[in-house]
Amino acid sequence: MKIEYRNISPNETEAINQISDWYLSEWKISKIKTTKSLTESTNQNVIFQTIMTDEKKLIGTGGLYHKVGIQSRIKKYENYSPWIALMFTEPKIRGKGYGGKLLKEIELEAKRKGFDKIYLFTHTAESLYKRKGWNEIDRYNIEGKNIVIMDKKI
Repeated sequence: MKIEYRNISPNETEAINQISDWYLSEWKISKIKTTKSLTESTNQNVIFQTIMTDEKKLIGTGGLYHKVGIQSRIKKYENYSPWIALMFTEPKIRGKGYGGKLLKEIELEAKRKGFDKIYLFTHTAESLYKRKGWNEIDRYNIEGKNIVIMDKKI
C-alpha cells in the first residue's frame, strides 16, 4: 500500500465525480452541489479538500470549511470557524485506521494554514474523534440523530 494525500484541484473531474457519488450515497448531498463547491474558484467556503489515495486510487476525502450545515440550525455556532467536514472513507476500508490517518492529515494541513483551533460535528464517528483527542463541547438531538459538536486545539 502506498497512501498519499493531497488537496484536490478544481479540474480533477474524475475524483470530484467519485466524491459526489460518495456524498450522495452517504448523506444524500446532491451531486450538483458537491461538484459546484469543489470546482468553482469563487467558492470561499471551502478552505481545502484533501483526498487520500492508495496506489493512485481514491479511497477517502475530507476538508476544512468556513461554514457547515449545523450552523444554520444552531445559531450560537454561526461564527465558529473553521470546521472539518465531509470526512469519508470507502466503506470497504473502514475500521482499519484510514479515517484516523485522513483526519490527522487534515488537521496538519489546517495547522499549516495557520489555524490553531478547529471544529466538527458528527453523529456517526464520535468514538474516532474522541480517540484522536477531540473534545465534546455540545450535544443535540436533531431529526432523531445524536449530534455531537467537538473542538480541538492543534
